Amino acid sequence: MVDLNLAMVRPNLVPLRVLPNREQSAASDRATVEVYRPFFTAGIITVLTAGCLLGAIALFGISRAGTYTASAWTPHILAHANSQLFGWVGFFVIGFALQQHPPKVGKLLLFERLARASMVSLALGIALRFAAEPLVYSNRELGIGLGVVACILQIAGVVCFVTNTSLTRHRSGQPMGWQTVFVFVSLFWFLGVTLAELPIFLGSHQSSGSASIQFVAEWFPILRDAQFLGFVATMIFGVSQSKFSSCFGARVADRTLAFMGLASWTVGIFVRMFGHTWAYRQGFEGSSNLFHYVGGLCLTVGALYVVGASKVFGPMEGSLRSHKFIRAAFSWLIVVGVLVIAEPFHLRLTGQLFSHAYSGAIRHALTVGFISQMIVGVGSHVITRMNDLDEATLPSLWPTFWLMNVGNLGRVACEIGTDYNRTFFIPMGITGFLELVGLLLWAAPMLRAMYPKSLVVRNGS
Repeated sequence: MVDLNLAMVRPNLVPLRVLPNREQSAASDRATVEVYRPFFTAGIITVLTAGCLLGAIALFGISRAGTYTASAWTPHILAHANSQLFGWVGFFVIGFALQQHPPKVGKLLLFERLARASMVSLALGIALRFAAEPLVYSNRELGIGLGVVACILQIAGVVCFVTNTSLTRHRSGQPMGWQTVFVFVSLFWFLGVTLAELPIFLGSHQSSGSASIQFVAEWFPILRDAQFLGFVATMIFGVSQSKFSSCFGARVADRTLAFMGLASWTVGIFVRMFGHTWAYRQGFEGSSNLFHYVGGLCLTVGALYVVGASKVFGPMEGSLRSHKFIRAAFSWLIVVGVLVIAEPFHLRLTGQLFSHAYSGAIRHALTVGFISQMIVGVGSHVITRMNDLDEATLPSLWPTFWLMNVGNLGRVACEIGTDYNRTFFIPMGITGFLELVGLLLWAAPMLRAMYPKSLVVRNGS
C-alpha cells in the first residue's frame, strides 16, 4: 500500500500535500495537495491484476469452453467487474476529484484522513471481494461473510470520499461551473450503486443455485447500466465539458447541447432499466422489449448531444498524446449508440429473445472503448502536467492506442459473431490479452513519470 503520510516537497515520494510556510498560511487559504499519485497508482495496480488480467484470463476460459454461462468462471467475472468499478474507475475518479478540488489549509488534516480512509477501505474491499466470490462455492459461510465485509468497506470508502469533498473543499466564492451538475448526477449514481452492492451480492449468492441465476439474469443488467452508464459515463461527460477546452485545446463546450444530452441520457438509463425488468418478467416475448429499446434510443440521442457539445472532434490547439485517446473514446461511445439501436435487428436475425453475447459486446465497447481510453488519455495528461514534464520527451503511446482499440474491436466483433458461428469463440479469447499488454505499455511510463529515481531516494540514502 502506498504510504500517504510522507511529507514532501516536489522531489519527494507520494505526496498528499505541499505546504511551504504552512504555519504562516491562513486556515481559509487553499491548500496545495498532490493526492492524485497514490490513487492513480492504486488504480493502475488494480487494473493490471484483479481488473484486466483477471478479465483476460476469464475471457480465455470462456472462449475455450465455448459458452458464456460456464459456471467455473462466474465468480471470477463478478470479482473482475467489482474491481474495475471501484478500483480502475473508482481510484481514478476519486484521485482526480480530490486533486481538482483541494481543501482549505485549516481542513487539510481532515482531508488527509478521509482520503486515506477512502483508499484503504476501497482497496481492502476489492481484495476481500476478490477472495469472497470463488470462496462462496467452496466455503459458503466464510465466503458470504467476507463478501458482506467487502461491501461495507466499499460503502465506507465512497462515503468518506463524498464527505471529504463536502466538508473540506476550498471554496473561492465564485459560482460553480454549469458542468458541476454532471458531477452531482454522477455522484448520485455512485452512492446508489455502492449501496446496492450488498443486497446484490447476497441476492446473487442464495442457497438455491437456480434462484441465484434468476436473480443475476434479472438484476445484473440493471446494475451494470447504473454503474457504467449512470456513474462512470456521466462523470466523464462532466469532465469532458469542463476540461476539453481548458486542458486539451478544444473549443468551449456548448452548454445547451450538453444539458440536452444529460437529460436524454439520464431518461434513457431509467427507461432502459425499467425496460429490462419489464421484458424479463414478460419472458422477452412480443413487444415486451419496447421500453428497453426506447431507453436505448434516448441514450444514443443523449450521447450524440454530449459529443457535439464537447467539441471533441473539432480543431484542438497543440498536439497532445491524449488527443487520440479521447477522440477514440468518443468514437466508441457513438459505436455503443449504433449497437444499442441495432440490437432488435440482431435478435430478429438470430431468432433470439435475448442475446448474452450482444449485450456483453455493448458493455465491452463502453467499458474498454469509451471508459478505459478516457482514463488513459486524461490520466496521461494529468500525470504529465503534475510532474512538469514535456510531452515531447515521453513515449507517444501509439502501441497502447492500437492494442487497446484492436483488442476491443476484436472482442466486440467476435462476441457478436458467436451468435452466428461458434468458431468466433476461438479468436475472442486472445483479445483481452491485447488490451492488457496495451495497458502495461501505458502504465510503465506513467509510473516512471510519477516515481522518478529522485522520488524513490529517501532519508538521504
